[in-house]
Amino acid sequence: MHIEKSYFTLPEVLDRWQITEADLIYLAENDQLRLSVRVFGVPMEFGDIEETPHGEAFRIPWEQARYSGLLDLHACDVFQLFRCGELHLNAFRASRADYATTLDDAQSVFVLIGDLLLKREERDRFEIATGFSGGDHADEAPTFIHSADYQEVRCNGDRFKLGPIQADVVRALHDAALAGEPWQNGKAILYGAGSRSLRMADVFKSQANWRRLIRSDRRGGYRLNID
Repeated sequence: MHIEKSYFTLPEVLDRWQITEADLIYLAENDQLRLSVRVFGVPMEFGDIEETPHGEAFRIPWEQARYSGLLDLHACDVFQLFRCGELHLNAFRASRADYATTLDDAQSVFVLIGDLLLKREERDRFEIATGFSGGDHADEAPTFIHSADYQEVRCNGDRFKLGPIQADVVRALHDAALAGEPWQNGKAILYGAGSRSLRMADVFKSQANWRRLIRSDRRGGYRLNID
């Protein structure tokens, strides 16, 4: 049975990429890879950071709540953690805010090396950015990962750099697949993406192996080449 995980332990990442722990530590310490920890019910403050006209930074909090989920570590804290083995942390990075800190009266978060995790989205971002995955993943389910704008995509090991209209087509087909209706009318998808041509082959003619990304039923229907 294949489980779609939202995060992975470091041993799982090392096995997937077939790299050493020292290499993984290097990537994290140099802020090329963000590691995370999972917390439960921690009183947190999230907010934005702005500057005065004189360049002085100040915080604007917009949420205080008990938070359960993943928090990203700062690179300097990863550096200290691998040298000390444990840390008490009060400040984190969060994708949805400029800063994330524990509230003043809350205990700091105790972190051990074994607590470190890598989010799926961060793993996919790194693999797309570097073109690297390492290892043999023949036992995994077919993979489809994409950048936020869908202009960089990996499908079952093939990498594609797409133009804006191509990216919108792939985005629409991916949304359809997630909705449980993978087969879509090609002309309707192309029209919705703003294409002047209503032939999929014309729109993707710059992609020599585009049929490894998009599958046709030869009756005008198209879907992503994922199950």
